[in-house]
Amino acid sequence: MHEGPSSPGEQLTARTLEFCRELRTGGMAVTPARVIDALRALPHVDCTLPEDYRLALRLNLAGSHADEIIFNRVFNRYFLGKDDGHSPSSGIRGESARGQLGHQPKALDQSVETAPEHYSTQESAQAVDLINRWDAAAPSLAQIIRELARRLATRPSRRYQTGRHGDRIDLRRSLRRGARYGLELMSLAYAKPKRRRTRLVMLCDVSGSMDTFNPFLLQLLFGLAQALRNSRTLVFSTQVTDITAALRRRSIAETLREIAMTVRHWSGGTDIGTALGHLNRQVVRAGGASSTVAVIISDGYDNGSIERISQEMAALGRHVAKVVWINPMYGASTFQVRAAGLRAALPHVDHFLPAFDAKALKVLVRELARV
Repeated sequence: MHEGPSSPGEQLTARTLEFCRELRTGGMAVTPARVIDALRALPHVDCTLPEDYRLALRLNLAGSHADEIIFNRVFNRYFLGKDDGHSPSSGIRGESARGQLGHQPKALDQSVETAPEHYSTQESAQAVDLINRWDAAAPSLAQIIRELARRLATRPSRRYQTGRHGDRIDLRRSLRRGARYGLELMSLAYAKPKRRRTRLVMLCDVSGSMDTFNPFLLQLLFGLAQALRNSRTLVFSTQVTDITAALRRRSIAETLREIAMTVRHWSGGTDIGTALGHLNRQVVRAGGASSTVAVIISDGYDNGSIERISQEMAALGRHVAKVVWINPMYGASTFQVRAAGLRAALPHVDHFLPAFDAKALKVLVRELARV
């Protein structure tokens, strides 16, 4: 089943994300947090007015005069078809882009006449350059990721252990202590649940629609893999690739080069059902259900079988203790659960959370404390 953006709001979001992708290709450092800020601003402006739409995006995406120059050049080329000859990809939209802004009063509502390329069933034939997608200047998420790893990696056991403080009194140990004083309870012993180690399996969507969030997601995957040595990490678009070994490398550059060589389907189409099937049959069954937490990172757009997504998610729920779904788009004010793949998956998800920057990651950590 081919799925693409359908409603005007969804079309606008899809076209804005694709434009942000063009900005990154043009050399502008567009962070996931800025993209979310831009999407949050859109409901507050009249996006049928080209200049209002342009200003809303530029104020949130451009952080310097140099950024504004790149922004204006890419905006004119992408939406107006004006080629100034400065970009290697200039003119790629040609006549199809001309007139999408400025010449039609409702152009932005009509700007996506067909589904954008990130919903394609085709694989990406180009080798991806992940090193340039890594944002070395971004604030380190290391401390937050360590806390996230701790939340994900441990869980309360049914068994109890002695502690100075606890949620119940250990009567047997208290009486044993009191035997020294003629069975007088001079001090009470407390018991608290033991902490058990959790096996974490991560399935991350690296299709074209997730490209904008690549810098953040790469940092998240790398940090969790370093902190949780018993974790498994897989990425998917139209295929599934296990990158666990690559994420164990000490050097970030070495890790990114190996992933780029291994994952030839990066920025391709999306087949969530197939990826979930691989996870169910090749990964989660190798460990105990009660000791495994599955983390899926995806926007939920899919052109595979929606029925299979529902079936595989139900099977996944039977083979793991918890299912956590992280959707970077969840932080945008324009977000609605429109994607059919996401709608099929959500009934089987224990925790549905956002994660696109450090602030959202702190929310995720706080929510996972309740798992």
